[in-house]
Amino acid sequence: MKKCLVILVSVCLCSVWLVLGLGADAQAAPKTIKISSVLSLTGKMSGMGTQIKPSYEIFADQVNAKGGIYVKKYGKKIPVELRVLDDESDGLKTQTQLEVANSWGAVANLGGLGCGSFEMGTPICQKNKMVWVGPGCGGWMPHQLGNEWLYSIFFKTPFFSPLVFDMIQAQPKPWPNKVAIFEINQMDAAEAGLYWKQAAKMKGFKLVYHKKYLAGTKDFSAMITGAKAAGAEILLAYPLPPMGPAIVKQMKELDFSPKVVYWHRAPEGAKFGSGLGELADYVHVPCAWSPDLKLPGNDYVIEQYKKKTGKKEADLIVGTAYTAFQVLAAAIEKAGTLDRKAIRDAVRATDMETVCGRIKFTDQGWAKDRLIVVLQWMGGKTNIVYVNEHGKKYGDKVPVKPLKWQPKWSER
Repeated sequence: MKKCLVILVSVCLCSVWLVLGLGADAQAAPKTIKISSVLSLTGKMSGMGTQIKPSYEIFADQVNAKGGIYVKKYGKKIPVELRVLDDESDGLKTQTQLEVANSWGAVANLGGLGCGSFEMGTPICQKNKMVWVGPGCGGWMPHQLGNEWLYSIFFKTPFFSPLVFDMIQAQPKPWPNKVAIFEINQMDAAEAGLYWKQAAKMKGFKLVYHKKYLAGTKDFSAMITGAKAAGAEILLAYPLPPMGPAIVKQMKELDFSPKVVYWHRAPEGAKFGSGLGELADYVHVPCAWSPDLKLPGNDYVIEQYKKKTGKKEADLIVGTAYTAFQVLAAAIEKAGTLDRKAIRDAVRATDMETVCGRIKFTDQGWAKDRLIVVLQWMGGKTNIVYVNEHGKKYGDKVPVKPLKWQPKWSER
């Protein structure tokens, strides 16, 4: 009898300890998972940030409708609390806002698009040991500096720069051959210029004009006249969003119509096509996502984006932004905790299909073997006119339309 009593007391004590332990875990579970997003909602890069914000909100709403992200440590799903902070397209303010996010208690940060904020912001994430998952910036250099907290969904300059020449040589002959480069004084543009020159030489193209310009430039007439006089048939550039329409309008005024206009950044802006109308036709832009992709989940993203913004078409950064959140949410669940380092390690180990295709990171934090498409503006929308080797494995899920050389302005 005495022995049974001892066993009963022991069982009761264990039960009490178990209940207390579970209670402690439940009590420790936060009400929300705090995730920050420092974006450029105003200033020169706002055309990018205003595409990204609704995408993040769509994913957060989708996750929260299912109860949140499951966190093993607490044995339950926890809703996401997304706090969006505007850096006003200013890298120094990116740093300030990341400190705000750190003080608020964000477990991770979702980045924006723009190498100014990207380059200035990542050292703060490194200092605060908060992982940054971003949809944009082609800059290669930040990933070479030993930053262990920076992860980018976007492709990098060594890989997308030669793509223009691959695209041209995939077309029926004769090919345009003479290349002009308009290079803005920014790190990622300088990288792209370097790899453009290297690839042009290797693939048998001729560089006939190369001019650098400042970020505040408004008059491009001297460059346009110089490229035209040199007989340029291919124009490569990396303009900021407000500069893209200005260059196109001045090209028309000066009757400069190279067969290929292949630009990064500006043609992705939310107002590029709508602002230029038919003047945007024939402009190419390499992208990590297109609303024409038939990959699982895209129909939902596009439908929700249209509903949320009232737009007729989904903008070009919508999918990459959604993918960044997909990756982060999966990493939090895999980590099973809200510890920042554990989340960072889970992001690093990412290997998953997304609305942008498969995402895997190198140890330096850039997405490798990415699906890349080249889009061409035509009739107020973009068409996929080329897909890289990694994208071809998706077959007809990446529908490709014929590329069209730009005619003379008088023939349009």
